[in-house]
Amino acid sequence: MSHAFLRCSREPAPKWIALVFSFSLLCTASVLAQDAVRPSLAGEAAADARRQDVDRIPYNLLLGPIRFRVSATVGVEYNDNINYADVNTQDDVIIRPNLTLDAIWPITQLNTLRLDLGIGYAFYLDHSENDTRAILIAPNSQIAFDIFVGDFRINIHDRMSIQQDPIAEPALSNVANYARFENTGGVSVLWDLNQALVDVGYDHYNFVSLTNQFDYLDRNADILFGSVDFLLTPTIGIGPEGTAVFTNYDQHVLNDNKDYSVGGFIEAQITNNLKVRVAGGWQWIDFDNGPVNFFGLLFPDDKRASDFYANILIGHRINAMIRQTLAAGHETQLGVNSNYITLNYVRHTLTLNLIRGTLLSTEFFFENAEESGGIINETFDRFGGAIALGYQLTPHVTLGLRYQYTSKDSDVPLRDYDQNRVSLDGTYSF
Repeated sequence: MSHAFLRCSREPAPKWIALVFSFSLLCTASVLAQDAVRPSLAGEAAADARRQDVDRIPYNLLLGPIRFRVSATVGVEYNDNINYADVNTQDDVIIRPNLTLDAIWPITQLNTLRLDLGIGYAFYLDHSENDTRAILIAPNSQIAFDIFVGDFRINIHDRMSIQQDPIAEPALSNVANYARFENTGGVSVLWDLNQALVDVGYDHYNFVSLTNQFDYLDRNADILFGSVDFLLTPTIGIGPEGTAVFTNYDQHVLNDNKDYSVGGFIEAQITNNLKVRVAGGWQWIDFDNGPVNFFGLLFPDDKRASDFYANILIGHRINAMIRQTLAAGHETQLGVNSNYITLNYVRHTLTLNLIRGTLLSTEFFFENAEESGGIINETFDRFGGAIALGYQLTPHVTLGLRYQYTSKDSDVPLRDYDQNRVSLDGTYSF
């Protein structure tokens, strides 16, 4: 679980945070005075619009009122550094079969049940000890239930994943298998007041390591969140946001903590093809102890973090064939070697549909990170990119080719790495 904030300091919160909330409250009077009334995002009309959208979603299997989309993929990947190492690198060829199932059940006009599930497996031809122990579950897998009641939209959800690739955790090096189960279940409520949208919710998060090496990371967290979006115009919204996260570890290696953040955001649809969201605020994290107790050995670490967070997201449709997104910001993540890690990032994606049936996409990212202390206490840069080509061979068969490069430069010896991955896959949609 990560929440955005910048590099830590001991200074008190700046006065501009109070100004953000004051401005948001002042906007309320102005917004509520507007006469324009738009359709509710949580009312019966919205539920009916969603039902019509469901009716238009392509599906390849119908079982009574339940619509299914089913596809199967087989991929082969060559990875020249599966253990993310600086020396003694290991390469391998990995076979990845996957099955994807999407199901939508409009139980009533106002209630919709949705299931998205991706399951797979990884076979390592030379290093079979890294084979998937059971199955992999794609990170976007979920079961969700939407309920519309008056001007309220209630979403009950459970999102789960099982992954083993370490690339999502930037602080890791010299690791081939970072198998873990993550589950987030909870409820969110959207209250549409026409000129303002109130969004509140609760989630319970569980992290379970599937390897003994990282079982000290097993934890659970209770997450409370909320925001108020005051609609200044039909295309501009502004308001406050806040979260509270309470994390408890099963073992006492890393420290239990309480995380609070308060800030504001502005979101604008500048043109039909350009959308921007900017957010910022202040965050406080209190850990039960400062030092990290790595099985009896104490490593110095920060007990408190206090600083501001900031992030920006830009979505741009250049024309009918080209789209791009740009994201940048600072955020904190719970560490694997320390209490927390501070991360500065830039990410860009570009999608081009220049030829009928052919899709070209590129990705680029840069990260600068610093650990708060702990077992290794490293500062590092990481960057990389990818280029992918997809081609629809027949109405049922799609082919994909992808190349990905990742590089890490650490101030700690033997924690640098360079990695090249090339993969080819074929997908059959039933």
